[in-house]
Amino acid sequence: MAKKNEAEQKLPHEYFPPINFSAAGKDNPTQQSNLIQVRQSPLFTHAMAITAEALLKRADLIMLDFTQAAVAVKYSIDGFWFDMPPRDRATGDGMLACFKKLGDLNVADRRSKQEARYGCEFMGQKYHVVFTSQGVPTGERALLKLAPKKPRFATLEDLGMRDKLREKYKELINAQQGLVVISAPPGGGLTTLWKIGLEAADRFVKDFVAIESSLNDDEEIINVTPNKFDPAKGETPDALLPKILLKQPDVLVLPDLVNLATAKIMLAHIQTEHKLAVTRVRARETVEALLRVLAFPEIRNEMLEAITVVVNARLIRKLCDCKQPYQPPPQLLQRLGIPPGRVQMLYRQWQPPPPPPPDSKVKPEPPQICPKCQGLGYFGRTAIFELLVVNDQIRAAVRTDPKLDSLRQVARQTGTKTIQEEGILLLVQGVTSLEELQRVLKGP
Repeated sequence: MAKKNEAEQKLPHEYFPPINFSAAGKDNPTQQSNLIQVRQSPLFTHAMAITAEALLKRADLIMLDFTQAAVAVKYSIDGFWFDMPPRDRATGDGMLACFKKLGDLNVADRRSKQEARYGCEFMGQKYHVVFTSQGVPTGERALLKLAPKKPRFATLEDLGMRDKLREKYKELINAQQGLVVISAPPGGGLTTLWKIGLEAADRFVKDFVAIESSLNDDEEIINVTPNKFDPAKGETPDALLPKILLKQPDVLVLPDLVNLATAKIMLAHIQTEHKLAVTRVRARETVEALLRVLAFPEIRNEMLEAITVVVNARLIRKLCDCKQPYQPPPQLLQRLGIPPGRVQMLYRQWQPPPPPPPDSKVKPEPPQICPKCQGLGYFGRTAIFELLVVNDQIRAAVRTDPKLDSLRQVARQTGTKTIQEEGILLLVQGVTSLEELQRVLKGP
């Protein structure tokens, strides 16, 4: 009985390994004051518990949705949202106040958009925390982004790009001249691909200069010199570019082509100075990304001549070691374009054994949950890549019939494997499941 009472008296955070937060502030005394105030809050134990639980489950996002009655809680694990037990308003309000105070934000403001950055340490690993809150029609929404200081992906190989694609991409991003376009669908890993795609370039030999918005949440990249413009003040990159280009950088990095003037200056850098530029765009496939970059009709033909390669990727969950093999029916293999006899087994996420018949005397046993994935069936992510080398055949197709279906057909004629074909390769290799592939290909 004593042990039961002792367990019942545990504080929420004591069910998890200890977690330590660092606070934001304009100076060290402010940081210390914020941290002391948060630690004195009776609801701080709940704020610690929800963060520790999320990290134990490998979540990288925590979403808190406040309504009048309760607080809905969701964790994003490997890019997939899971509903967690809701909290009552009093507990949710207390946790929210702690998170805001850690970020040196206005606790009383429940309508304005607020954002802060601070840190935490959990099980020997340090994390960056990006906290955002915003009033919504139903109440307020808060989002905590938990990013390990040591990134999960460091190279294109880590992300899963095949050797042949990787060699071609590196050749073109290290070329003397041209425009490299990096793309991914919304929520499909564009920030990750952008960083790793740039880090694949030889930044220690060439001079890389970036012009980016002060609102961008991108991590700094070693040997890429950042230059910021502030959209809130009406600033645009074309105002900064002439001064920056006086230093004659080898590579111009523009995360956003915000206006025609910026695109024209970038184009002149490529054509007149015979240099390289890199930009990005949100798109579901390479041919869509290509058309999006050609959005300025005044320089459409010149831009088309400048583009050398478009890479597209989307993140997909990997099956855990507890995956289960099954024999696919011939009709499924035919739909996937897999020749008969080529594949004997596909894999799916772990399924619990079926319960015994109602009239059976066998007592059902609780299923054994995989300790690695905690019963989710998936563990970690990889990426599906599509690489389009923009040659004269592609350029001619864009000029004569700039439609997605037509461009897809021409791209395949030039040897480009589609996102679907690359995804089927992962399916055949047992890396992912058919259900996950269909979910990712369907996309937002």
